[in-house]
Amino acid sequence: MKPLEGIMALPYTPFNEDFTLNEDAVRREIDWVIKQGATGIWPGTFAGQWPEMDEAVRKRHLEVCIEHVGGRTFCAAGCHATNTLTSIRLANYAEKIGYDCAWISPTVPRRGTDEEVYEHHRMIFENTGIPIALYDSSPVGTYMAPGLIKRIAALSDNIIAMKAIVSDICHIAGMYHLGLGEKFSIFGVEWNMMPHLQFGAPGALGGSDWIPIMVAVYDAFKKGDMEKAWHLQQIIISQSPLLIPRTAAMAMGSRIDHSVVGYMKAKFFYMSGIDLGPPLPPYKAATDAENEKAKKAVAELNRVAKPKE
Repeated sequence: MKPLEGIMALPYTPFNEDFTLNEDAVRREIDWVIKQGATGIWPGTFAGQWPEMDEAVRKRHLEVCIEHVGGRTFCAAGCHATNTLTSIRLANYAEKIGYDCAWISPTVPRRGTDEEVYEHHRMIFENTGIPIALYDSSPVGTYMAPGLIKRIAALSDNIIAMKAIVSDICHIAGMYHLGLGEKFSIFGVEWNMMPHLQFGAPGALGGSDWIPIMVAVYDAFKKGDMEKAWHLQQIIISQSPLLIPRTAAMAMGSRIDHSVVGYMKAKFFYMSGIDLGPPLPPYKAATDAENEKAKKAVAELNRVAKPKE
């Protein structure tokens, strides 16, 4: 298996104006993040709109990604679903076409009990053979406390990694205290990567537009330059502040003024020059105000970690 370390990309999903998969843009996005230093590709993200994509389109997207990577990096297939049986089908398909692992989360949007989340994972482990990466999908899904993750981890020796997005420091410390980092590789994301790195994580995961600055954080950390690493982490947090706005937007009765996906695609375009097309309906492209915000965000990121041409 390819090394599980470094900064790995969570790509968005490009679409044409008629909402078909833009396979050329898929390939260009992969090439771009690898050039920026990404050591892995994890397609099938929530930001990439897996809940809005038909299963056939998801499979084709996975095919295009693994074919174009061509063995250059580690590849994890996003096999999240609204039900357990779909996750099993996708994981078995990912194994068939050559992925290094299947990346799974609890089902969304309906939130299961701890026992239902446990059963979801048990069924997947018993009906698949591919290595598995876990995903604590809160706040967009179900919160998995460290104790629940430990119970799930005890079900299988086939777990090799986990994407850990919760930023509460007690939650993060609890995972390592329970020895989960010794059982499999834990990867933080852009807004919590430094705490995870300091607890011993081998790298982090982030959206395509975050890869240049995340690589800069990782490089500074590996060199022992903690002042620079934490300075860059603070810049990331200033633009992606510990999920607080996203968490607030999930609350019942909250006002949703944009779908997030359009803004992220706009931000990636201003950084890379690659047009990822519109979000899938009913979600909207970035507004004029969001485009201006994206330009300013990219200018700040480029100032501290300019992408490779």
